[in-house]
Amino acid sequence: MMTKIFSVALGILTAIGGFVDIGDLVTNTVVGSRFGLALVWVVVVGVIGICLYANMAGRVAAVSGRATFEIIRERLGLGPRPPTWPRRSSST
Repeated sequence: MMTKIFSVALGILTAIGGFVDIGDLVTNTVVGSRFGLALVWVVVVGVIGICLYANMAGRVAAVSGRATFEIIRERLGLGPRPPTWPRRSSST
């Protein structure tokens, strides 16, 4: 029983670690210091959105056997790409 609790707790901590990084913490701290709890609803909506996207992306990847971004790229095309550094020719 205790190992199941630890497994679930580790999964929750891993999920939080994957979505909450230092940028989120700093941004939330600055916004909280400026606006108090007036914008806490934005964080709640964002977390729910991330959870829904992660659930959907996991299901799509499990069913199709391909990465979610690979499928999005296939459906929407490559679109504008960022500029790349000039490459040296390897014929020298």
